[in-house]
Amino acid sequence: MLPNPGPLMRLALAYRSSMILFAAAELDVFTHLANGHNTVDALAERSGAQQEPMRLLLEACAAEGMVATDGETYRNTPVTDAFLVRGRHSYGGNGLKYAEDLYPAWGKLADLVRSGRPVMEPETILGIDKAKTRAFVLAMHERARGMSSVLPHGADFTGRTRLLDVGGGPGTYSIALVQQFEGLQSTVLDLPGVLEVTREIVQEHGCNDRIELRPGDYLTSAFGSGYDAVLLSGMMHRETGDTCRLLLRKSFDAMQSGGMVVVSDVFFDDDRKSSPPFAIHFALNMMLTSRDGSAHAKTEMVRWLQEVGFAQVAVRDLPPPNPHSLVIGFKP
Repeated sequence: MLPNPGPLMRLALAYRSSMILFAAAELDVFTHLANGHNTVDALAERSGAQQEPMRLLLEACAAEGMVATDGETYRNTPVTDAFLVRGRHSYGGNGLKYAEDLYPAWGKLADLVRSGRPVMEPETILGIDKAKTRAFVLAMHERARGMSSVLPHGADFTGRTRLLDVGGGPGTYSIALVQQFEGLQSTVLDLPGVLEVTREIVQEHGCNDRIELRPGDYLTSAFGSGYDAVLLSGMMHRETGDTCRLLLRKSFDAMQSGGMVVVSDVFFDDDRKSSPPFAIHFALNMMLTSRDGSAHAKTEMVRWLQEVGFAQVAVRDLPPPNPHSLVIGFKP
């Protein structure tokens, strides 16, 4: 007797659930529900949509656990109410938009496996396409907000005064750190197109006087000197082992004695690079969207820090559901 093909069919059709979520978020269904527009007619009118497709979309959202219904009206569930109502501090719709933008790339996964080359040019989300760049930077800001609240639990910045945030993107970590640690100033180094959006976020949080934005390419631009902390967060996965070591060497040279380096990223557990599952998916995503992208192992990063000259190197995992770990070292 043949086995049940159900698991394969569920995987083959899983994209339907994603698209239901993306469509409802794009139409601001959850925001309209939070504002009291809770019938099919009202939601269709507010969204500029047709009634029957809207009804089916709402029923699909209910089946997926995103809304609840009594058969006549609809309401958000706690998770959509917390994260998908526009205007709330915890709003995560930009992260969903970024995930949706990656759909075409994932549709070419077989091409990546055949050729070993990315199917999406990274420059698309790093400055060339302003709309996609904006969506990417805002998505990274939303994702970083949760991590920024727990980052200090893994790395203590008490007493640090000059931080270099390499490839700092939206500047979310710098904002959180300068707000939490008195006397800390930060410099965010990233591409000019990215920093156009970063400037808005820094101004919105009132941190202009404590955060400097420095346009540049972290591979070729000078880091400067005199820093007592360097943060390399969420960018080493775009680099080869050689360029990771280059960035660690530049960080080492830019720091005072006693300075702390913090590498924050999604890592494989060890050199076998077969766990955890999230890291496998993450590495494929980076290969699809960047020329040298993948994911590195915690054991590799520890060795590289030690080879450069950092001491007291340690790995600290951030608490779930954060998938990131910190690799920390100190300049003797």
